Amino acid sequence: MCHHKKLNIYLLYFSSLSFFSIPLYAKNVQSFVNSEEGSINEGIVRYVETGGELRALTEDKSTQDAKDLGNSIEFEVYRVDENSSSRSVFVSAAGICKGFNGDYGVDFTNFTNHYISRNDDSQYYGGITGASIYRKHDPNNMQYVPIYAIKNHQLEKEIREREMKKTKDIVREKIYTGEQLLNKTICKAGKK
Repeated sequence: MCHHKKLNIYLLYFSSLSFFSIPLYAKNVQSFVNSEEGSINEGIVRYVETGGELRALTEDKSTQDAKDLGNSIEFEVYRVDENSSSRSVFVSAAGICKGFNGDYGVDFTNFTNHYISRNDDSQYYGGITGASIYRKHDPNNMQYVPIYAIKNHQLEKEIREREMKKTKDIVREKIYTGEQLLNKTICKAGKK
C-alpha cells in the first residue's frame, strides 16, 4: 500500500525585465513522499504566462525556464506549507547568472515565517535574511533581522531564547539554500 504525505506547495514568480520579457508564475506544484519507497514524486506544475495561457512544465521547458531566470535581473521563489511560509528574492542588475558568476554578485533576501498554530497565520516568528551571493566568493553583506508576532509573552520569550542560540545556523542555511538554487539549477555550469 502506498501512502502519500503532502510536503509542500511551491510557488515561483518570475519576471524578466528584458526587451522580450515573459513573466511566469508557477501556480500549482505539489511534492509527495512515497512512504514505502522513501522517494519524492513531483506533481504537475502549471505556469501562467502573460497571455493568460496555462502550460504544464516539461523537462525541456524547465531548462528554458532556468535559462530565462538566469538572464533576468530579478525573480522570486515562494515556499508554503502547513507550518511556515518563505519568500526568497534574487536581484542582480547585471543579470542573475552574470552577477552570480562574476564580481557583481546577486542580492539575496529571504523572508520566512513559522506559524504558532496551523490554522492561525496571525501569530508567527521568523526572520529576514539578506546577503550578496557569488559562485566564486563567500557571501558578504550578511544581515539578519528576527521577527516575532506572538501574543503569549511567555511563549515568545521561550521562542526568542531558542532562536537566539541558533541564529548563525539559520542565516547560513538560508544563504546556502539560495546559493545552491543558483549554483545547481538556475546558473548550472554549462547553461548559457
